[in-house]
Amino acid sequence: MDGVKWIGSPNHYNGRAGHKVTHITLHIMAGFLAGTDSVFSRSSSQASAHYGIGANGEIHQYVSETNGSWSDANYESNMSTISIEHEGGIAQAECTQACIDASARLCADIAQRYGLGMLWHDGTRGNVWLHREISGTDHATCPDLAPNGLPYQQVIDKANKIIGGTTMTNAGDEVWNWAYKPGGKNATPGGNMYNLINYELPLRIRDSIMQYNFKNTAPGGNVYNTLCFEIPGMLKQLAKTIEEQQKQINVLTEKIDRLQKI
Repeated sequence: MDGVKWIGSPNHYNGRAGHKVTHITLHIMAGFLAGTDSVFSRSSSQASAHYGIGANGEIHQYVSETNGSWSDANYESNMSTISIEHEGGIAQAECTQACIDASARLCADIAQRYGLGMLWHDGTRGNVWLHREISGTDHATCPDLAPNGLPYQQVIDKANKIIGGTTMTNAGDEVWNWAYKPGGKNATPGGNMYNLINYELPLRIRDSIMQYNFKNTAPGGNVYNTLCFEIPGMLKQLAKTIEEQQKQINVLTEKIDRLQKI
């Protein structure tokens, strides 16, 4: 991704021990980008992330994506994630819209490069994880529950618009301008949808009814035969069954009366 500034950190695994990237982990800095640069540059901190994003949308990189970062307090997650820190998380540091937008672009870029598909969060079942949800961490408010926390769903939604290359408005236009017949053209915008609702669907419903098969009779005769013969025949059989059951009830009633008189 263009526009990423390399900072570097000594705190990382060498490689990923055969693990593939399966998710993105979102973090909040609880501070500012400059402070995160300083912390991650020191080996004594024993902490890092792949990326950090500042309030102005500037993206810094600390660890190569080929290596696992020391970010999630969980070995399996560290080895299979791309981790992103965001400025904010304290009263003095706002998680800005510029930071959110830059995160969405970065997440979309990661998803596309690693074949993650559309991004979604569902605890650690999705392909976007929150640091606080990962087993082993003690960061209970990271990234979204801290003051000025990260609105992670907004990041995901914006990233998915980039990944999908469309918006609901564009999708609506595609439906409205759907071609009524193969190769057909709209006489007016929306004309195809009008034709679909007013002509094609009724024709399909009519044809389905007319082609209903009642004892292999002629097309169209099926409906006539069903209404005039099949349904009345079923009703007649039902009436006969009810009549037989009523006779059996009467016989049983007489037997009970005789037993009561003994």
